Amino acid sequence: MKKSMTMGALFIALLTATSCSETETEIVDGTGDDDLVTLGITPNLKVDAGSKASTKSVVSGDLITYNAADYGQADIAPGLGIVITDKNATDWYQPDAGGYTGHHVWYMGDARGANWISIQTKGVDFETTREVPYFLTKNIGQVYAYYPYDPTLNIASATDLKIPVTILASGNIDASTNNAKKYWNGGVWTSTPRTNLINLSLSTEKDYLYFGADGGRYVNNGRTVGQQPVKPEDEPDNTNDVNPGYKINLDMKHAMAMVTFRVYDGGKLSDNDVNFTKFRIKNMTGGSDPFKMGTAYMSLVDGTITPNALVNGDISRTIDNYILMRQVETGGTEGQYSFVTNGTTVNAKVVSKAVSNIVYPTTFGDNDIEVIVTLKEGVDAAVDYPVVLPANSWDANNNYIYTLSAGRNKLTVMDVTVEAWIDNEEDEIPL
Repeated sequence: MKKSMTMGALFIALLTATSCSETETEIVDGTGDDDLVTLGITPNLKVDAGSKASTKSVVSGDLITYNAADYGQADIAPGLGIVITDKNATDWYQPDAGGYTGHHVWYMGDARGANWISIQTKGVDFETTREVPYFLTKNIGQVYAYYPYDPTLNIASATDLKIPVTILASGNIDASTNNAKKYWNGGVWTSTPRTNLINLSLSTEKDYLYFGADGGRYVNNGRTVGQQPVKPEDEPDNTNDVNPGYKINLDMKHAMAMVTFRVYDGGKLSDNDVNFTKFRIKNMTGGSDPFKMGTAYMSLVDGTITPNALVNGDISRTIDNYILMRQVETGGTEGQYSFVTNGTTVNAKVVSKAVSNIVYPTTFGDNDIEVIVTLKEGVDAAVDYPVVLPANSWDANNNYIYTLSAGRNKLTVMDVTVEAWIDNEEDEIPL
C-alpha cells in the first residue's frame, strides 16, 4: 500500500540558495514508486516578491508576505505558479495519483512567507486552506515557476512556455509612508524603520518574476531504479538528469526593470511646502521611441520579454502625500521637510522619499526619453518640469533610481544610481 509523505521538497531562494533543515515522516530506502513523494515548499522561502505596508504586488523585500486579513485578495496574496514538464520539456509531467493531476500548480504561503503548500482553492484564511499535494514519480521532470500566480492562464504547450504580461499606463501612488533612508525625529536625523523601506508604487501594479534555474531544473522522487535513493538530508542536485531528487532551489528573478524617482527642492524653489503630484515618462519627439507600453509575453525559461501588442510608451502616475524636502544652507533650520547636507550622512538621496514604477527593459540614447515632473505649491497652479534622461540601459532585475533637484527655472538630474532589486535581508529565526 502506498504511503503519502511530505518531504520538505521545494526550497525557494532569490539568486542564491539557502540551506535549511528538513522534516520528514519517514526515510525512504527503497526504489521505484512504492511511496508517494510530495513536491512541497519549506518555510525557508527567499523570494524577492510580495507586499509590505502600502505595496501589493510590487516587491519590497525578500519574502512573499501580506496582511493576513487580505488573504482572499488575489492582487495582494496571489501565490506562486509552478509549471512542470517532462524531462525534455516536450510534454507535461505526469504526477502520481492521489493529488494534483495537472501541470500548472498553485502554491500559497502564510502571511509571514512560510509554510508553503500546494492548493487548488483558497479557504477563508490560510489556516483553513486545504493542501492538495503534487506527488512526484521516479520519472524526471523540469520545473518552471513564476509570480504572481494567475488561475486564468492557459499555458497550452510545454514547448512554448510563456505568459502574457502588461504594464499599466496610469494610476495613483499613495506616498504617505516615508520610505526615505532617514527622517527628522526629535531634532536629529534617524534611520527609518525597516518596515517602511518599501517600494511606493501603484497598488495594482504587477511585478513579474520567473525562475532562473541557475542550479538546474530537474526533479523526481529521488528513487530512480539502480540509483542511490535521495535522502532528506541530501542537498538539491537539479542539474542531475538521472536521479535529481525532490528538492529544488527556485532562484526567482525580475523580468521587468524598475524606475524610481526622488525629487527635492535644491533651495531655490520656494520657502513653502511644495508637493510632488505627478510624473510622466514618454518618448521624445524625433527620438528612436525605445519606451514601450501595452502587452507582451514573458518566457518562463529565461524571463525574456517579447512583443505582443506594444505601442510607443507614455506612462503616468499621480502622487498623493509627497512634500519635497528642501535643502537649506549650513546654519539654516532643519526640520521635517528641510535639511542641511552633511556629506554622505545627510543629503537629498538619504532624506527624500522615492516613488517607483515597473517598465519593460529597454536601452535608449541621450535624446530618447524624457520625464515630466509636476509640482504644486499651495493653491498655485501646478507647474510641469521636463527633464531629458541621459542615455542608459534599463535592464531586468534592476531598480534605476533618479534623484531630481527642482529649482526656480528647471529640473536637474543630480544623480543616477542602479541598485540590484534585492532588499531587506531578514534575520534568521530559530525554530
